[in-house]
Amino acid sequence: MNRLLTAFLLLAALSAAPGCKRIQDKLERLAEKSGAIPPKPPEKPAEPPLTPEQVLIEKKLQDPGMLQAVVPEPEIPAAPAFELNKSATVAILGYHDVRDRGGSPMLIAGSKFREQMQAIKDSNIPVIPLADVMAWKRGEKNIPQESIVITFDDGWEGVYEHAFPVLKELGFPFTVYLYKKYVNIGGRSLGWEQIREMMQHGCEIGSHSVSHESLKKKPRTAKTDADYQQWILAELKDSREFLEQNLKVKVTSFAYPYGVFDDEIMNTGLQIGYESLVTVNGQKVNWDTPNGKLGRYIIHGDSDTNFKLATSFRGRGDVGSNKFLVADAKNDKGEQLVKLTPAPDSTIKERRPLIEADLKNVGTVVPESIKLRVGGLGTVPVHYDPQSMIVRFQMPYKIRREECVVSLSFQREASLPAEVISWRFQVDLAAAYLPETP
Repeated sequence: MNRLLTAFLLLAALSAAPGCKRIQDKLERLAEKSGAIPPKPPEKPAEPPLTPEQVLIEKKLQDPGMLQAVVPEPEIPAAPAFELNKSATVAILGYHDVRDRGGSPMLIAGSKFREQMQAIKDSNIPVIPLADVMAWKRGEKNIPQESIVITFDDGWEGVYEHAFPVLKELGFPFTVYLYKKYVNIGGRSLGWEQIREMMQHGCEIGSHSVSHESLKKKPRTAKTDADYQQWILAELKDSREFLEQNLKVKVTSFAYPYGVFDDEIMNTGLQIGYESLVTVNGQKVNWDTPNGKLGRYIIHGDSDTNFKLATSFRGRGDVGSNKFLVADAKNDKGEQLVKLTPAPDSTIKERRPLIEADLKNVGTVVPESIKLRVGGLGTVPVHYDPQSMIVRFQMPYKIRREECVVSLSFQREASLPAEVISWRFQVDLAAAYLPETP
């Protein structure tokens, strides 16, 4: 048997040569019959190729994530859509020159100017830049329910010397309207460096024409209507380009000299790129006020008449006729004078909050004098409990803006002036939409 196997192996080696495939096959069959080598297992039939659908299923089955439990992602509600507050009101103040002493309708004493600015600060009525008003009118942002804009015409040096330090101290933005022929010419005109310094601290620049002549009065050089129209265009356009080239800023607002204009002049200003044109008409600016007719309250000398009209908003007196209290005012014992809910400058999630004011530390209060104003609602009916001396108002519907401003006024005695305390709180609208955590 061993010799047979040896001979077989020798012949197998020889049969490995090219052309001996049939001999090799016969020898392998003889060896299998004799038991010299184990027989080959039968070949498996070839499997048909997988279809594209089967290949996709195979890949999915090999994914280890298929065997894990599926946990649903928590649903995060979309943030509430931005809602523009079209009920806001803006009062624009207009000043001219400021000096140590007054004495003329276009000149206010520095001390009187500080007194008026401090009254605004104490009233908590926000002072905002004119740019914010225009962004609001474009529908891009909200502004406070009631706010004030401060402007100056002509470009007197007294604005830099007397008004600017006060405005900078109080953090009030402002706008200065300059006319080309009265910039950096010496004397009492503002210089470029003074203007640039003020621009670094909240000052916006507007145009006030080239010559400061009334735009409705045809100049002697204009022989025809076409000449007159060309002159108006130059007064509006050249003054803006002059300021933009020297100050490297975009000038988008224009103040009519003497407040004189007509619809044709207004439309020309809007067509050449002014976004706002301001007048001297003592009217507040609302959402629907035309951009070419923004009213201003011009302050005449040391008189408070127009100042009081400007700072008197619906439902409360002007800032000069009331005594304003800060939200954290204390009484003679050092106690919180008025406890307010929601707390001033706090952020709440409740969109229908209960607004309360605890007056027991005030002492005496005339119930009939109590008035509560809520931004967007105006003066609202309140419940006053004489025993606890708590004023209450439940918001009738959900607040849809991020900020709510509240103002409370009362008199301690009928013979005394009203005292006003204003505060604001934030509403976390996104949190209000989220489901409560169990």
